[in-house]
Amino acid sequence: MKKLDTKFITLWARRLLVYLVGLYCMAIGVVFSATSNLGVSPVGSLANVLYQIGLAVGAPSYVNLGNCTIAVYCLYILTELIILRRDFKPTMLLQLVASFLFGWLVNLATAMMSFLPAPGSYAVQMLYLLCSVPMVAVGVMLYLSPNILPTPGEGMSLAISKKTGLSVGSSKTVFDCSLVVISAAVSLLYFHKLVGVREGTVICALLVGFVMKQMQKVCQEPLLRFVERETRVNRVIRETMEGYKTDATGKPKIIIAIGREFGAGGAEIARRLAERLGVTFYDSQLNEMAAEQSGIPLAKVLELEEHVKRELVFDFQSAPYAMVNDALSPEERLFAAQSAVIQQIAARDESCVILGRCADYVLYDDPNCFRVFIHARPDARIDRIMAQYNVGPDEARREMQNTDRARAQHYKHFTGRTYGKQENYHLGVDSGMLGTEESVEVILDIIRRWCDVRGTHPLTVLERP
Repeated sequence: MKKLDTKFITLWARRLLVYLVGLYCMAIGVVFSATSNLGVSPVGSLANVLYQIGLAVGAPSYVNLGNCTIAVYCLYILTELIILRRDFKPTMLLQLVASFLFGWLVNLATAMMSFLPAPGSYAVQMLYLLCSVPMVAVGVMLYLSPNILPTPGEGMSLAISKKTGLSVGSSKTVFDCSLVVISAAVSLLYFHKLVGVREGTVICALLVGFVMKQMQKVCQEPLLRFVERETRVNRVIRETMEGYKTDATGKPKIIIAIGREFGAGGAEIARRLAERLGVTFYDSQLNEMAAEQSGIPLAKVLELEEHVKRELVFDFQSAPYAMVNDALSPEERLFAAQSAVIQQIAARDESCVILGRCADYVLYDDPNCFRVFIHARPDARIDRIMAQYNVGPDEARREMQNTDRARAQHYKHFTGRTYGKQENYHLGVDSGMLGTEESVEVILDIIRRWCDVRGTHPLTVLERP
């Protein structure tokens, strides 16, 4: 018991440390951008304008940037209450703690950085502003990773999302734009010009997310391991799929999970492979099953599936909305539902072929799953795309690159792995070199050998003469 308590205390000490360091980095970033006089990020723009007004009227010293931030954050919480009404949960009042803590840290950062000289030129102003961007990006990534308390800025985005049905990312855009308009209006009313919200506000809005996304590629996984937190998606998937564990001792079967590059003919190879084996081929019907599983309308599921063909940008800022039960975005809910459906299929006493939907990841530990990745040279894929969709070479190349990029981002976001990396699969097949029919034959031959090693041939067609 004592050992357990020590581990628990150590874990939460790490989480609190990361959380506080993150908030302090954000506070330093706010001070840098405020000192630049070019504006701060949208979420802090109103507090900065009120602070500038306080300086102009000679307000007492306690009307500082940190305290203005606290006051505005409290206003956000009140607005959340008005928007959500009965859906406002008492636990959401804990955002007050985050508000006061962050405001105090802004005051601390202001005092610690008082040595910074006032910018004497536009170049120095821009230097201060650009210094603020990585500090805010690091701060947001750190403070969100332990999933302790979001600040009211994130709470407002979630409230808008819940009330309007917009995605969290779209809601954040609406909230940020509204804040910039309100802050600019307040500044114009008092100063008759833009003070506290300027071009720096737009620069921060554009650059912070981009810089944070680049940092995520290197830091997100080790950071989540350090605080011992599983992602919301993995938690929901684990909870959803607990009742659908495959019984390896049941009737012998084989499940073939196929991933593919766009234009490599993976769908056709998977379909013909299922026909040769005499088993079910799961592709588009998974959409209907996932819609039923998740409660998302089928039309919305098809729309989300279509989004995978375009470049998707997932915002790490939407990660820790633990105060609301339904915290998953539609894309995350769909992925969780698809994963549960794939596990349900795997739990049955039937062999099958499953195309895409990260099935190779979902069934990675299933001893009955054989994982294949279909690829081909770009020129061969472009030729196939041109013939299949009746488009020119430039459009075919563009579609190939965009779809591959979107699939890779989708796969990386939900699995943490690199799409198409050979170590994640039993077999990689170059369909451009082999052609469709020969690719099917190669896969069948390797599966027979795999079954020989396992000592079971679940299908007659796989049995050796």
